[in-house]
Amino acid sequence: MTIHAEQSSATTEKPWVDRKPDARQRTTSVQARRDLLARIALGLLLPVGLLVLWEIAAQAGWIDARFFSHPSAVASKALDDVRSGLLQGEVRVTVVRLVTGYVAGSLAGIAVGLAMSQSRLLRWMLEPIIRGLYVIPKLALLPLFLLVFGLGEMPKLVFIGLGTFYIVAFTTLSAAMMIPTPYHEVARSYGLSRSQRFRWMIFPACLPQIVASLKLASGISMLLVIAVEFVNAQEGLGYYTWHAWQMFVPDRMYVGIVTVSIIGVLFSAVIGLVGGRLVRWSDGEYGQQR
Repeated sequence: MTIHAEQSSATTEKPWVDRKPDARQRTTSVQARRDLLARIALGLLLPVGLLVLWEIAAQAGWIDARFFSHPSAVASKALDDVRSGLLQGEVRVTVVRLVTGYVAGSLAGIAVGLAMSQSRLLRWMLEPIIRGLYVIPKLALLPLFLLVFGLGEMPKLVFIGLGTFYIVAFTTLSAAMMIPTPYHEVARSYGLSRSQRFRWMIFPACLPQIVASLKLASGISMLLVIAVEFVNAQEGLGYYTWHAWQMFVPDRMYVGIVTVSIIGVLFSAVIGLVGGRLVRWSDGEYGQQR
């Protein structure tokens, strides 16, 4: 009787219900992967469509291919320059200038911005002259750099680094100055020294804004390196593109333009990826707020 009762009770138990998570219950990794694929597809939609339209317009005679060329001719010219090693050499020169000027300007901007935020006297002394120099067009300062540093690489690197320095320094200063006063009061009440407050409160609070400024400055640095190569260089992608225009080789000119765009996007993406790793906790809090 006991065995029969146990078997009958076991048979009357309800089976487990296998429910699959709906769209809102998907794991974060799966949703992030799908969002990434959708973002890439939508991001490529317009450029690919424009390239197809450009090729059709050139082949149909709607535009003058002598001036505007067409994607197939540009790709052929790029392949020729890659085989000859010309394009790789110009890319190498530009990337070295870009990274060197960007890193130097970024480090100086972070250091000066944080120093001004911690010293009122230093801020009163440096901020007016930095803001005064900021409004001057960068190309207007290039002749001065050439007089001071000569005709080598140094004026180009200073030119690129200066543009990066302004953005990072002002953003860092603003981020440090916007930390609420109660945060400082709580830190003092816990007995934190000045150096401890800087290490555990001020710098982490400024880091998301610093990363954002570094990503913005990466695009500005790309613009500046091409500008200075247009004006004062005998090598680099800027010179490569400008010289192609002077010699009326539109295919090569478009190769330079496309290459500059690709390098700029990749450089900004790398900066964003590294910065995202540094402030992953900030992205998490932002995602929760959304």
